[in-house]
Amino acid sequence: GLAREALAQDDNAPVVAAPKIIEALSKDVVLDRPSNSGAPAPRRDPSISLQVQFAFGSAQLLLQGRSQLDQLGLALSDRALAHAAFELAGHTDAVGDAEANLKLSLERANSVKVYLMQAHGLSAQRLQTIGFGFSRLADPANPTAAINRRVEVRRLRTGAVIAPAPVPVVTPAAPPATGGRLVPTPK
Repeated sequence: GLAREALAQDDNAPVVAAPKIIEALSKDVVLDRPSNSGAPAPRRDPSISLQVQFAFGSAQLLLQGRSQLDQLGLALSDRALAHAAFELAGHTDAVGDAEANLKLSLERANSVKVYLMQAHGLSAQRLQTIGFGFSRLADPANPTAAINRRVEVRRLRTGAVIAPAPVPVVTPAAPPATGGRLVPTPK
């Protein structure tokens, strides 16, 4: 029925080519209106929204999603962007409850990160993930529309390099109380 059609993925979702992604993410964005206080116009981090298709209700990439991420991987590997760090923001449509969609949007952003690392050799330190669920719909008038199911890629400000995850400190176990001895491990 009609409800099922509304939930279907957009099989004809376009794949944005790497040069267009590079262009969108490499230029600085300055708002054209200065603030009322007369201060200079604030800068925004450049971003692009990409339709990355996943299996329904899942973080499993579909063929179109992988094709789009291959173009994104080429773009993020280009020398114009090779120095930058990026935020991968997952978004869903408004089908289902908010908590489930928030979790799904983060799982999808993480799926994008893993794909870019495995298929394109991008460093985890350059990719930060976040999920917004359906709190930032691209088309609020049509909350179940495919355009809302997307991944937004935002270049983080220069110097906003993501700190690597802390490495857990492992303390050596205390020697046995009975006065045991250390023996070399055979090779």
